[in-house]
Amino acid sequence: MNGTLEQVGFECDDLYFDFRDYAYRATLSCRVYLYNPNGEEVMVKDVGVLDNYSLGDLEDVLVGSLSTGKWNIQPETFTISSQGTQSILFSLPIEIGSWLPISGVDATEVVLKNGEYTTVKFTYTLGYSYDGNSWTHFSGEIYDTIQVKMDTKTITTDYILTGAAAILDPNTVISFNIGSINIFEKSVSLKLSLDPFAIFWNTLAKPWILEHT
Repeated sequence: MNGTLEQVGFECDDLYFDFRDYAYRATLSCRVYLYNPNGEEVMVKDVGVLDNYSLGDLEDVLVGSLSTGKWNIQPETFTISSQGTQSILFSLPIEIGSWLPISGVDATEVVLKNGEYTTVKFTYTLGYSYDGNSWTHFSGEIYDTIQVKMDTKTITTDYILTGAAAILDPNTVISFNIGSINIFEKSVSLKLSLDPFAIFWNTLAKPWILEHT
């Protein structure tokens, strides 16, 4: 009787971010190795990744800033010879776009992740068959710790621009000024205002400079 396929190894590359197309971009690349312990060839198809994958601490950036594309899987359909091993490459594009900091002195948040480690976790599924008629479900899991790396020149530029913004305009992007109200018999002044320079700097000028660095 034939046995099931075996996941005999996996590995993920470190994440390397660069500033392209007005966002910090990287591609998560992981490989899994499947072994066929059977006495006959196995056909594999319909390889996919479940939606509940995790990027670990990298997800702790500002809500709405981090986004991912679709998984690219190569190959999706293949055969594994008897006693043979086949690797599958899983690739996921990751984008951390420009965002509006609370303060003009904030660095782009993703830069603060440079050099840190994050744990990647996802489950993949596939179908395999010996005769092309009866298909069996198989699932495996990738769980690996990788380092977040970034383009040194872009990181340096990001911090320099952050320092320049702090010198030119240390005000916060959004502040509140709605008048005075009494709270527990004490007068509290509230205001609501926008800093045009900080908005221009962080949404237009800074991303443009990073893009052309």
